[in-house]
Amino acid sequence: MRDRSNPHKGRGAGRTIVSIVIAILLLAGAGYFIYAYFQVENLEVKGNESYDAGYISKLANIPPKTHMFVVDTEQIKENIETEPYIEVESIEKSYPKTLVINVKERTPEALIYHSDQYLLADINANVLEIQPVEPSTQYPVVEGFILTAANLGKQISTDDTFKISVYTDLLNALKEREMIDSIASIDLTDINSIKLKTREGMNIKFGQGDKFVDKVKWIKRTLPKLTDTDRTSGTLDVSSGTSASIYASGGQDAPAEPTQEPAAE
Repeated sequence: MRDRSNPHKGRGAGRTIVSIVIAILLLAGAGYFIYAYFQVENLEVKGNESYDAGYISKLANIPPKTHMFVVDTEQIKENIETEPYIEVESIEKSYPKTLVINVKERTPEALIYHSDQYLLADINANVLEIQPVEPSTQYPVVEGFILTAANLGKQISTDDTFKISVYTDLLNALKEREMIDSIASIDLTDINSIKLKTREGMNIKFGQGDKFVDKVKWIKRTLPKLTDTDRTSGTLDVSSGTSASIYASGGQDAPAEPTQEPAAE
């Protein structure tokens, strides 16, 4: 019998196979283009002041040929923050090849005393340096924290996290009124009875961890008057937040009659 099969069938199948191969090659080519084109090649560092962008880029330690779509920004953040003085605020992708790293440089604000060591810390209690002896600086020494861990570049670890908030709010208030350099020590052992001491020897009864701005206003207003009259000892009580009482020092810390200062501005 005569073969009646379609003579074009074989050619059609061949064309289909060729089309599939071409499609696969095109997809492979497109995939390679995307892989090669969207690789991290540039780092743009923003927010740095004293630290060079090249140094921060080196800290990032991004492996060669890292793809923009799968770059591990958390690892980059962790790498950069091995430098305790640098905090990564965000990492943004600027396609096709650039990562924008926004940083903030941490500045020391206080010395936190812990286990016979002094932790140089920023405003949020992130540890910048660990010193075996008290350095000769103008930073106030903060006592009263019970720490479970203290690691460079990390916030101190404590079960009493509210005390960290008190620490931050108090230092911010002192900085805002340019008073932090006048304070030698801060005792946060009891946050309902906070105590400060000036570098000239005046004790300050701060009271509870509240009304920070008002209380520091009273300190700012009253201390110069005491210095002008050579009163550098005794106790300045600003615990109410609405007045300042000045007590003369006594053998048993018994206060003399308090002097009420006018209302704070």
